[in-house]
Amino acid sequence: MNNAAKAIVLILVLLYIISPLDLSPGPIDDIIVLLMGLGSQKLFSNKE
Repeated sequence: MNNAAKAIVLILVLLYIISPLDLSPGPIDDIIVLLMGLGSQKLFSNKE
């Protein structure tokens, strides 16, 4: 289950960064989502 959750988070982050829909103009929100994705990956790896 942990690997599935990691894959889902990674896919969602990539889809958000690639998609033309943004919460704010510019790369600011993309960077925030990327950092949140990296943080969740570290969180999942610490639980193992």
